[in-house]
Amino acid sequence: MNFHTKLFGGLATAVMITTATFASAEITATNASVVMKAMQDFGLVATMGTDGEGDPKISSRVSDTKFSVYFYGCEENNNCTSIMIKAGYDLNTGISALKINEWNREKRFTKAYIDDEGDPFLEMDVNLDYDGVGNKNFEDTLDWWRLLVEDFEEFIDW
Repeated sequence: MNFHTKLFGGLATAVMITTATFASAEITATNASVVMKAMQDFGLVATMGTDGEGDPKISSRVSDTKFSVYFYGCEENNNCTSIMIKAGYDLNTGISALKINEWNREKRFTKAYIDDEGDPFLEMDVNLDYDGVGNKNFEDTLDWWRLLVEDFEEFIDW
């Protein structure tokens, strides 16, 4: 085997590995429609809209809970860098900060807070900047969201 065969064989292998790496990262925040389609492929009903800033916003639901997907770091053409998944709950008696702090202390991946009326909100930030995440990773993120919403609703006696 001569030098050129080894060189080009090595380059071809590197290109295939690089292509496979880039091909696996299919979900980015640069195209809200791709995020919405991935949510729909996961089995969620999802509709596109915009938030108060004019950035993309996807509305969806897990079980009976409505939630929104907000896009952040948006520049021209809604070229965004990350998303936040958010659900809010309107409780009759509200919830204490101590209870919400317990959730935040015990759980990973989400954070909870209360608004000025004592109603709880649950949020999950997802970084989709640069080369994003693959479909399986995004599906896993959506499944984590589903599980944490269910846990949170039990936690707040929803």
